[in-house]
Amino acid sequence: MNKKLILLFSMILLIGFTANAQYKKFNFGLKAAPQVSWMRTNADTYSSEGARLGFGWGFCSEINFTENHSFATGFNVLFNGGKLKYPDIQSTDTGTMLRTYKLKSIEIPLTLKMRTNPIGDFQYFGQIGFGTSFLLNAKGDDEFTYGTDTYDDGGNLSNVAFLRESLIIGLGAEYTLDAGTTLGLGLQFNNGFTDILTGKNAVDASIKEKAYTNFIELNAFVLF
Repeated sequence: MNKKLILLFSMILLIGFTANAQYKKFNFGLKAAPQVSWMRTNADTYSSEGARLGFGWGFCSEINFTENHSFATGFNVLFNGGKLKYPDIQSTDTGTMLRTYKLKSIEIPLTLKMRTNPIGDFQYFGQIGFGTSFLLNAKGDDEFTYGTDTYDDGGNLSNVAFLRESLIIGLGAEYTLDAGTTLGLGLQFNNGFTDILTGKNAVDASIKEKAYTNFIELNAFVLF
């Protein structure tokens, strides 16, 4: 959080220093972003079991402090998650749980966006910063196996953390129309670095559940 505050404060100072520059100071817009998300874990007896498709949409805001640099923020509504397999107990049966996590959250990104000068009709950009996500809803689809029997279940989850912090890295291209509207497409990697699980394993209470969510998204956005 301190790094984010330092980044924000630095951007505000730079905006003040360049207040008389002759370029558009603010851009606002909307984005839509299909995703591929997964969970990684280093907890004993837990394993990641692949990715799932997700989606995000949101509001974009850019504060330009030079012609080629801006502070980008806004909010993103995220629908993603992942899959974990681990030992579990259901009723009195000990077996293996395969759980698909379905997470809905709202993310506030704080990033630095750096553009090239126009190359033909396009400008290319790189982006780096941090994101803070707040959990809105968590559900699980469960497949529990013991012996030769398997049954499916699911429902709301109470062992998912409310807060998630992440590193955001992206790149892409923009095309500005004559009227000043900008269309853009970018690829972004969102790397979670805080544990999103809060419980302990039902079979072995000495094992702390631990997982981190990552996703790659394709951003399509329009700025006005």
